[in-house]
Amino acid sequence: MPIISVGILLVAIAFAVVCCYIAFMLNRLTYNIRSLGKSVVKMEEEMNHITPEISKSLQEVNHLIDDTHEKLQATDSVFGSLEDVGTSVQSLNEAYKVKRQALDDAKLEEKLNLAMKGITWSEAAMQIYKSYQAGKTNKVNQTREEVK
Repeated sequence: MPIISVGILLVAIAFAVVCCYIAFMLNRLTYNIRSLGKSVVKMEEEMNHITPEISKSLQEVNHLIDDTHEKLQATDSVFGSLEDVGTSVQSLNEAYKVKRQALDDAKLEEKLNLAMKGITWSEAAMQIYKSYQAGKTNKVNQTREEVK
């Protein structure tokens, strides 16, 4: 019998150690759960302050996106016009290549000289017109000064 009593004693000691260990673990678990609960409460309070700000920011971002979309749609016509200009320049370039191949160097120089003369004369006409306008302005200023 003494062996059975020693075995039961050892089992009782082992059971007591296991119970103490379980109690210790449950105590630690309780502490961690309480700490987690406090953290969740703090996070909830902070989220109550942050949520309206996030909502407001999202509304502003949505407004900015709508505004940007409208402005991008307004530029569609500009890009369409640029595409038309590019097509026109390409067509002009192709026409120039065809004409250039048809002209020899002497005829090309002759036509360019005519164009240069036209530009020179138009420049001269603009200078005369500007000097005429400047003179006209000076006369108006002089008559105003005389009237005063």
